[in-house]
Parts: sequence; C-alpha cells; structure tokens
Amino acid sequence: MAALLHRYSKSAETALDQDLRACRSDDPIGKLLTNVRRDAGAFGAVANDFKGALNDKGALFAAYIACRHQGLSDLFSNSQILLQANVDRHHILPRAQFEESKRAKADAVANIAFITGEVNRSIGAASPDVYLGKLKRETLESQCIPLDRSLWGVDRAEDFWAARRDLLAEAFNGFLRKMLPGRRILQ
Repeated sequence: MAALLHRYSKSAETALDQDLRACRSDDPIGKLLTNVRRDAGAFGAVANDFKGALNDKGALFAAYIACRHQGLSDLFSNSQILLQANVDRHHILPRAQFEESKRAKADAVANIAFITGEVNRSIGAASPDVYLGKLKRETLESQCIPLDRSLWGVDRAEDFWAARRDLLAEAFNGFLRKMLPGRRILQ
C-alpha cells in the first residue's frame, strides 16, 4: 500500500522516520496502517491507482501483487509464476498494433501482464484477440484480464484498460482483506 501511494517518494525521510517509530510500538501493524491511512484517507486501491505509465513502479508492483493474489499464471505455459528471476512484462495489447502516434499509450500499467521472459520474445506482436482466446479462463483471471472478448483489440484499448484497472483494484483489495483480516479495506 505504501508503494502504491508513493509514500517514500515524497518526503521519504519523514515517512521512514514515522514508520520506524511505528515498528517499535506495541501495535506495529496498526501504527503502520495508521501512517498509510493518514496519507491516503482510505485504505485500499481504486481503479485510478493503476492508471499510470510503466514508470509508476508502485502501481506496477501493486499490479503484480494483485495478480499474485489471483494465482498468477503465465499466459502461455499456464504454469504458476512465483518469484522467478526471468519474469517479464508483456504488453497485452501489443505496442506494434497501435498507430505510431499512439504507441506511448500502450506503456500503461493496465496493459501489462507478467510472463516468463522466453515466452515474451516468442509472442512478438501477436494479436490479443487471437492469443487471449486460446487461454483458459483461470489463466486470464489470474492476470486480471477482462473476459469480455470485445475488449481484446487496440480499437477498444481505453475500454480494456478501464476494465482491467477495476479488476486490478478489486484483486489488490482482496489481497489486503486476506492479509489484514478485521481491518477496514475499500470495497
């Protein structure tokens, strides 16, 4: 949650000092959550938290956590992805399929799936409506990919990304609810 909120990006020394004090308290988890809640106002992710570009490492990390919570499976080998050294980022809607002037938009957190490196190189710019259609429902769900096939093309990119941001926020909040039972988490 701290990464998603970029807690240590702004006045990092102050935030770190607060969190170190919280770690030494009688209720370290409660105090750490209070510190994060002070920054956010609410505890949990919303769809717009995943709206950033790939340089938003906090959102990318939160997307990975959301997918891990869903059982993160490689799109092509269907094997579970744990913490392999060769996890790669894959553009679900390939950059190459966008007009040159719109390619930068494809570098969005909501357009990234996590796969093994060897697989990413073998896919290239394959059309998502073709390769996603061959995947098991469970695999798509593990990557928080919308099941609505009408969204699987670059002509519907904005709708696809909006739907995926919703799924990522829902999965991330599910992770928080599981890890922090009894705490107030956004629905």
